[in-house]
Amino acid sequence: DALMGRHADELKNIITNYQPNGTPLDTAMHTLRKNLNGVINAAKSSYSNGPIEGINRKIKELKRACYGFSNQANMFTRVYQLIV
Repeated sequence: DALMGRHADELKNIITNYQPNGTPLDTAMHTLRKNLNGVINAAKSSYSNGPIEGINRKIKELKRACYGFSNQANMFTRVYQLIV
C-alpha cells in the first residue's frame, strides 16, 4: 500500500524497520535497504520506465524472429514501423 499509494515516508519506515525472519523476503528487503535512495525516489516520482522496456522487448522479439537483416537500414525501418 505504501508503494502503490506513493507514501515515501511510510515505505522508508517499513524498509528500515524490517526484522529478518529467515524467509526469502529477507533477501529482497536487504536489496531494497541497500538501494533505499532509489526506491524512495521511485515511490515519489510519477515516471515509469515501463514504456521504454516495452519498446526494447518488441525490438528484441523482432531481431529473434527475423534471424538478422540484410542491412541496418532495413532493421531501422522495421523498428520504426513497429513502434509507431
